[in-house]
Amino acid sequence: MPSDGLLRNGLPYPHEIIFQETKLNLPKTYQPKLDNVRGILWMLAAVTTLTTMFAIVKQMSTEVPIFVVALARTFFALCMLIPWLLRNGKTGVQTKRTGLHFVRAFFGISAFVCVIFALEHLIMADAMVLAFTSPFWSILIGAVVLHEAIRGRRVIATLVGFCGVLMIVKPQGGIEAAMLLALLSAILTSCAMISMKSLSSTEPPTRIVFYFMFFGTLIMLPGAALTWQTPTITQTLWLLLAGVLGAVGQDFLARAYDAGEIGIVAPFDFMRLPIAALLGFLIFNELPDKWSIAGTLVIIASALYLMRIGRIEQRKHRGE
Repeated sequence: MPSDGLLRNGLPYPHEIIFQETKLNLPKTYQPKLDNVRGILWMLAAVTTLTTMFAIVKQMSTEVPIFVVALARTFFALCMLIPWLLRNGKTGVQTKRTGLHFVRAFFGISAFVCVIFALEHLIMADAMVLAFTSPFWSILIGAVVLHEAIRGRRVIATLVGFCGVLMIVKPQGGIEAAMLLALLSAILTSCAMISMKSLSSTEPPTRIVFYFMFFGTLIMLPGAALTWQTPTITQTLWLLLAGVLGAVGQDFLARAYDAGEIGIVAPFDFMRLPIAALLGFLIFNELPDKWSIAGTLVIIASALYLMRIGRIEQRKHRGE
């Protein structure tokens, strides 16, 4: 049974023991909300904003070094938070969970860099759906690292989900390195989601976003310095827009998980897939092939089924 202390809806994510934290030391000054309708609306706003950001990043990655793109995204987003920082001062950033903020930033920014590399060589729809397989990787992480038992229905759903991955990857034609990076991004995203949900139990959304952008900027500085290329004015404006969308999208995402139950809010994250396909077609004239479309539908169906199983198991655990 998944840890009730981390994800109370029973979704198949590894529990908080990964980060070696105990609940006894967590601050109690902030209490998350519980409004699922508001959480769903925040999630829809988040996926629209973040997917648009990825479309800009895909184009910029062909013109500017990838580490510079990633640094611009976090730095410009961090600059957006200066008014909030001035308004709230030390109180706004004061936390007893600095280590977990860093872990969340490391996993999140690493996943972002992997996606940028993948977007440079894949169509948006394929890159997004492969990066979206984090629920399946979470189950494997729980089984291998944490020795968690995997029940029969979850095994079947996970295997079906990976069949969808194979439909997109099409290994008989040779696996592209970009596809492996997109899958690695999914693994890292799974870890970032765990830490983010844990943080949302005690930390307000804007503080979570601030530390993500702050630590993300520090993590990206060495790579950007080694590959530096000064962007043109036009490129800088596009990177600025990507940073703004990234900050706003991360804030929306944090508010979504803060407002509602993850089991109800999380499925709406799937809306980024049709949005990515639409933007890929409109901006880059990309069209997924029939295998990619079929694989996407299989992955969505499997992940939704896993979420449904999680909710049912959690109700049984609570005796409802």
